[in-house]
Amino acid sequence: MSLLIGTAAGAFEYDDGVRSTLESTRINHIATDGTDWWAVDGSGRIHRNGEATARMPEGAVPLCIQPSRGVVWIGASEGRLYSLERGRLIEDEFFANAPDRDEWYTPWGAPADIRSLALDADHTLYINVHVGGVLRYDNTGVVPTIDIEADVHEVAAHPKRKGLIYAASAHGLGVSHNGHDFEFFSDGLHAEYCRAVVASDQTVLVSASTGPRTSQGRVYKASVEGGAFTPAHDGLPDWFDDNVNTHCLTARGDHFYLGFGDTVWVSDTGANSWSELVTGLPKVTCIR
Repeated sequence: MSLLIGTAAGAFEYDDGVRSTLESTRINHIATDGTDWWAVDGSGRIHRNGEATARMPEGAVPLCIQPSRGVVWIGASEGRLYSLERGRLIEDEFFANAPDRDEWYTPWGAPADIRSLALDADHTLYINVHVGGVLRYDNTGVVPTIDIEADVHEVAAHPKRKGLIYAASAHGLGVSHNGHDFEFFSDGLHAEYCRAVVASDQTVLVSASTGPRTSQGRVYKASVEGGAFTPAHDGLPDWFDDNVNTHCLTARGDHFYLGFGDTVWVSDTGANSWSELVTGLPKVTCIR
């Protein structure tokens, strides 16, 4: 499948060249499922392979999407989780009554949103609420894991090992080996505030900066087990003048991709070195 690039003005495919594949408003997130791909946009539409298939209820903004075994999960504004199955869009009642929901918040006073979703190798769903931690959703129900005050900006899962979960947080990278208990790592980072994370078989990549408004953003790599970080910026700008944001790092096999501004970079060396893949795009909002 081609690399899929979401932007502030629609989605693009890259495969030995770039072409527009979905004319839209801002693309909030793109996910893949075999040969299919799904996207959600700022106007509330849910797209499959470039065609609108459903629309969110009035007032609900879809922010992230995750297909799983015939069900497509959509994380939305105000901490709402929806499922799309056989063309029916339904708000999930279990998540609507999630434990500790009354403790979720945002620094600016608005209701907390679902910022990212991840599916581990055992098809367990992990739900990142900002600010509300990470909740695990499986056949036992909805279970809070990481502390709410960790301020998680993206949750990701190892592609092959169940329960190996990563949380890019305001206090470094959280790593869990059982899908519940997290240990935080920040050795080697110039600052602890992390926005984006993705893992391949051997390497985890995370973006770090000095805070939500920054002129010192950088990408680092570490072992998937956790531990010290090393900069992964050979071929990238020495510093990004903002955060490399949620959903703007992705991995395909041993290739990593990074989107920032109007440009996407690629690494086929385990993030040791990078090259520019495509530039001149509208502002990149997500890649997959």
